[in-house]
Amino acid sequence: MNATARSPERNGVRLRQLTEAWGSQDDVTLYLGRCQVDTPPTVVSKVWEHIHKRRSQAGKVVDFGAGDGRFAASGKYLRYVGYEIDRRRCGLSALPKRATLIQRCAFSEEVSDADVCLGNPPYVRNQDLPAGWRESATASLKKRTGVALSGLANAWQYFFLLSLASTKPDGLVAIVIPYEWVSRPSVRALRCFILEHRWNVSVYRLRDDTFDNVLTTSSITIIDKNSVDGRWKFFEENPDGGVRRLPSESGGPSGVVGYSKRSEMATGTAHAKRGLSPGTQEVLTLTEGERVRSGLRVGSDVVPCITTLRHLAFECTAITEKVFRSQFRDSGIKCWLVRTDREPKARLRAYLASVPASKYETATCLQRERWWEFAMPGVPSLLIASGFRSSFPKVVVNAVSARAIGAVCGIYGVPRKKQAEVVKALRALDLSDRIVPHSNGLRKVEIHQLNTLLGELSTSASGNI
Repeated sequence: MNATARSPERNGVRLRQLTEAWGSQDDVTLYLGRCQVDTPPTVVSKVWEHIHKRRSQAGKVVDFGAGDGRFAASGKYLRYVGYEIDRRRCGLSALPKRATLIQRCAFSEEVSDADVCLGNPPYVRNQDLPAGWRESATASLKKRTGVALSGLANAWQYFFLLSLASTKPDGLVAIVIPYEWVSRPSVRALRCFILEHRWNVSVYRLRDDTFDNVLTTSSITIIDKNSVDGRWKFFEENPDGGVRRLPSESGGPSGVVGYSKRSEMATGTAHAKRGLSPGTQEVLTLTEGERVRSGLRVGSDVVPCITTLRHLAFECTAITEKVFRSQFRDSGIKCWLVRTDREPKARLRAYLASVPASKYETATCLQRERWWEFAMPGVPSLLIASGFRSSFPKVVVNAVSARAIGAVCGIYGVPRKKQAEVVKALRALDLSDRIVPHSNGLRKVEIHQLNTLLGELSTSASGNI
């Protein structure tokens, strides 16, 4: 046993010392708890298979975020060094003599002599990263690579860049990360860094059932620094465990739909915006029953909103008054948004005052002078779901002047006389192999991708939309 076992008390004291600069204990506990997703043995074996196809034997292997050190238990290497800040994860792990686990933050020292960096970096959302950890990791990576990661970067992106910085000029990176890294805008800086160095990339999309309770499509991503012709290859795992080559990162011959910022679009063309995130839908959006019980009036206190299109029949192409009443008001769906574009009247003030503090203890609400006050969104011409499983997301004419909330996005600037035409044109598009899968067959179209599609429609249509 190469890892040293320690008492729970000593482990806890040591952990607090290592993380005291990260932020509050609650933030640290949340982060560490979400880091711990064990890698299935089959995936560990596949990672090593990909490594040995490119290196018959690895020299020094480094694993940032080693957990219980399971990647050390197989593979051919001369030396394995794993970093795991939570000693309770690895204090009793039996490891080969060539392997060592170090209780230390992976970003606390500069490794530059790794022949191979491997592992399964933690998947923690950017919102859940301790501020001190993020600042320290960002500064370290910027100093070493010159790359400034997006503020929307999740934890695994920091570990991915760390692995690239820590391997030798001819080294190899083999890690398990979300497949969406190949196209998401938040990972653009990292992709550009790889492209600038012309390292070869092979990405193997894993089946959705690879990890239990992880809602993202995973991949084994290989970056080979020893091959510098800049080739990117994409593969998909078959049910029998084999792989097939994909023509592009999205799986289709046309590749991923491009991204267009609104500032890059022609003046006057239709454009998309994300649905409002009011801070807490639980109390700032209401069902019809909640509205009535609180005595809130339509128009003066609340306005119509659409929080989901999931239950709406795909054949429905417009939310009319009749559809809104039967499918939203009478169905108990959250469909009313509190008005914040003017000082609340007595009824709405009373409702807001009655909300327990526990209901709005979110980062967004607590940052506001008045926890409930947000900028009211405009009324979109069309409403569209961001997620879909068929060929295109549900998109409908917004005939009730509802606001778009959450995963329902808005398309603005479509003249009334062309709204039905645009809905029909969008529904005729097939994005099934032009959007990178998110998880379990679900795809999510980004706002900038919608802008690209709207721009293409505007160009092909007679006159702007």
